[in-house]
Amino acid sequence: MNTTNRKGLIGGLFLLLLFLPASYAGTSAGQIRSVAISPDGKLIAVDFGKGNSSFIYEISVDTGVATRLTDAKDGEESSPSFSADGKQIAFTYWPSSDPRSRIVIVNVDGSNLRQWSPTGSNDASPVFSPDNKTIVFSRFGFFGSYSPIAQPHPHEWNFYAADLDGGNVRQITNESFYLASAPSVSPDGKNMVVVVEGLETSEHIAVYSLDQPGKPILWLQPHVPHEADHKDPIYNCPNYIPDGKSVLFMAASNGRRVFDYDVYRMELATGSVARLTMGNGYATDLRVSADGKTAVFQKWQADWRHIPVQSKLYLLDVQSRKLTPLVVTGLN
Repeated sequence: MNTTNRKGLIGGLFLLLLFLPASYAGTSAGQIRSVAISPDGKLIAVDFGKGNSSFIYEISVDTGVATRLTDAKDGEESSPSFSADGKQIAFTYWPSSDPRSRIVIVNVDGSNLRQWSPTGSNDASPVFSPDNKTIVFSRFGFFGSYSPIAQPHPHEWNFYAADLDGGNVRQITNESFYLASAPSVSPDGKNMVVVVEGLETSEHIAVYSLDQPGKPILWLQPHVPHEADHKDPIYNCPNYIPDGKSVLFMAASNGRRVFDYDVYRMELATGSVARLTMGNGYATDLRVSADGKTAVFQKWQADWRHIPVQSKLYLLDVQSRKLTPLVVTGLN
C-alpha cells in the first residue's frame, strides 16, 4: 500500500477516538469515544456521544454505573484525563458555536468547571504531570484531509506544556505531525511518550524531553508478531508504567478477518516487546492507572462499511493479563 493510501485508510482510524467530529460516526444509541482511568483504577471517565454532541461521564469500576460530569447543553467534550491526585479531570471542549477547541478543567464531583486554555488556538488532549504542576497538551493547525479518500480530521499537531495556572506555555515539539496520539508523561515528569506520524515518515513511538524541548530522545518502531505492515507498523495509545522504563502500547497485527490491536509492553532501553492480549480485533483508547495495576481500553464492532460504530470497555489486569469486560449502565 502506498503512503498516500495508507494515510487515507489507516490514518483516519488513528485519530478516530482521540478527536472525533460528531459528523463522522455514531449510532442512534450513541458511542463511547475516548477513555481515561483514575490513578487508583477505581473510576473511569469517558466521553459519550450522540449525534452532534458528546459529554463526559464518570463510571465506577465496581458497579459499572455511569453519571454525567458536566451540564453542557451542546458541543463536544472529549479526551478526558485525571489529575495525579484524582481530584480533577481535564478534557477537550469544542463548542457547537465556535470553530476552535479549548481545554477545560473540572473537579471530579462536577464543581468548579473553568476554561483553562485560551480560545485563540485549537488545544486538545490535556494530560496532568505526576506532580500536578504541569499540563501537557496538543494543538492542531489544520482541520481537513490531504487525501480524497480520507475523512477530514485535525492535522499539523504539535505538543506544548504549561503550568497548572495556564502560564509559562512552552512548545515541546515543532514537527507539525500529520497524526498524533495523546501524550503520556513519565512518572518523574521529565519526558513524554507519543505515537506520531509525519507526511514523509511512518508511525513511530517517540519520547521527548519536557525540560529540553527539541528532537526526540528516543525514536522507536518495535515489531510485533504478524504485524500489519513491517515497513509501516501501526501503533497507538502509548502509556508509561510506574517504573518509567517501560510503556504499554497498542499495535496492529493480522487477525483472522481484520487487524488485531493488541496490548504490548516494551522496554524502552532495549526495545524488547511482550504481548499482553490476544485477538482484540479493532481496539482503541488504552489507558493505564498511575499505580500500573489496571488498564482499560475499548473493543469495537464495525458496520458493513467497516466503520467502528459500537464498543465495549475491557479491564486488563496488567500483572496477570486477565481481561474482564465492564458492563456499563447509565449512559444516555
